[in-house]
Amino acid sequence: MKVSIVITGTEFTYGIKEEKNSRYIARKCLEKGLDVNGIGIVGDNLYNIQYYLKMALDKSDIVILSGGLGATTDDKSREAISEAIGVPLIYHKEWLEKLKKYYREQEREITDELKSMAKIPYGAVIIENPVGRAVGFIKVLDDVQKVIIALPGVPSEMKPMLDIAFSKLGLKEDKRKILIIRTFGLTETEVDKTLKDSYINDYTLNSSPKGVDIFITDKMEENLKLKEKLLKKTLGKYIYALDDTEMEEVVGRLLKENNLKISTAESSTGGLIASRIINVPGSSEYMEGGIIAYSNEIKEKILNVKRETLEKFGAVSKETAMEMVLGVQKLFSTDIAISDTGIAGPTGETQTKPLGLHYIGFYNRGNLKIHKVIYKNERNNTRLFISQYALNLVRLALL
Repeated sequence: MKVSIVITGTEFTYGIKEEKNSRYIARKCLEKGLDVNGIGIVGDNLYNIQYYLKMALDKSDIVILSGGLGATTDDKSREAISEAIGVPLIYHKEWLEKLKKYYREQEREITDELKSMAKIPYGAVIIENPVGRAVGFIKVLDDVQKVIIALPGVPSEMKPMLDIAFSKLGLKEDKRKILIIRTFGLTETEVDKTLKDSYINDYTLNSSPKGVDIFITDKMEENLKLKEKLLKKTLGKYIYALDDTEMEEVVGRLLKENNLKISTAESSTGGLIASRIINVPGSSEYMEGGIIAYSNEIKEKILNVKRETLEKFGAVSKETAMEMVLGVQKLFSTDIAISDTGIAGPTGETQTKPLGLHYIGFYNRGNLKIHKVIYKNERNNTRLFISQYALNLVRLALL
């Protein structure tokens, strides 16, 4: 069956907030053997939601809509669905009583706006909300054999309710499996060529500053295992994970296994490397500390970078990166240390130092190496790439 996903929220169409629900929904659809043929993001406008909904119904057997089921004026999804399919909204009596009880216990008046969270199209089946108050629903359009699933936009509410919806529709796990291979150090074109040379055809690539992810699907798990074995041989060290695992998780596991401590000294990445390391639960076992040395003064005072080095070679130089990494290693007495200094942009380039130029210092149990990297992209993408590059140095050293 074909599925269209419609996400509502002006915060997404204005670029204020990153949209993540569609990815989760799409992955869940894949697990159920449903083919997602389109994803649309639409602002909180009644007529725009109707337009996207009708377009999605024309293309798909199932439309999953997420967002706009709350009680504020910008929550338009219920009304939009009602008008698009020509079915009136009614109160679900049991859910309305739950709402009344909840607000009574909170000693709050239940307004008409709050009551609207119990409204569903006539003939729809409710999807209970286990953590929130806005009810979802499934509406089967018998005349055209289509299904609409409406879910809240809050991820903690949407995720369990999607499972409930699939269960109510009798959708079971599909035999189709997915293999995820995450790589770093190769371009998308290079990965694509490797796959083609290996006679692997059914795949999707996703390129980002974190590397190139490969998604391969097959109904036969044996086939996926053969493809995994082949790609592990051809891509080798470029593979850092065979699932959704992030680079910092891989690095954390390796540091634990080797009983090693790490520290960081960052300039252009502004603490991103350290932040990613400590995002992993249990990172206190191997992360000693980090310094954000954005100014030359901090580089001198905290990391003991010589003033002569800064004056002669500049803050963005292999010499400065070397003294930074040695300084932070000495400060925290760690087995491994990382430093970075560079020009993330959009300003700061000179005739001899282009945008995207970075030097990464890597200290590993007495061994020291400075890596020169040039990666020109949007500022935050550049910072993310450099942090990934630095963490990958640790991974490769501990393999």
